[in-house]
Amino acid sequence: MLVRRFAVLAMSAALLGLALVPALASAGGSSPTKITLSIKLPAFHGKLTSPREACLGSRTVKMYRKHKGKTVQLGKAKSKDNGAWKVPVGKNFAPGEYFATVSARGKCKPAKSNVFRIA
Repeated sequence: MLVRRFAVLAMSAALLGLALVPALASAGGSSPTKITLSIKLPAFHGKLTSPREACLGSRTVKMYRKHKGKTVQLGKAKSKDNGAWKVPVGKNFAPGEYFATVSARGKCKPAKSNVFRIA
């Protein structure tokens, strides 16, 4: 009888622990980041958004151009505390696909912007 009570108690504790794991994981887990991209000559600019405020400022945003299978980094910038960023690129755009990325940092997930195609 004592063994049965111990087994039931142990099983109850294990189930309670399993029920708490997802809640604890989501409380301290990674936060998604979204990056927007716009063209306003002579620079690409945009904004990072995230539910975690710490994911907005001082993130390195990299600007790329992809054409004929080659991807070239055009520049990079640090985002401001509000998530805003700007990468100067000049006034002439070569054909290709333009996009921006931000790498993961701590609990902040990486992101890739929408793609602008210039023919």
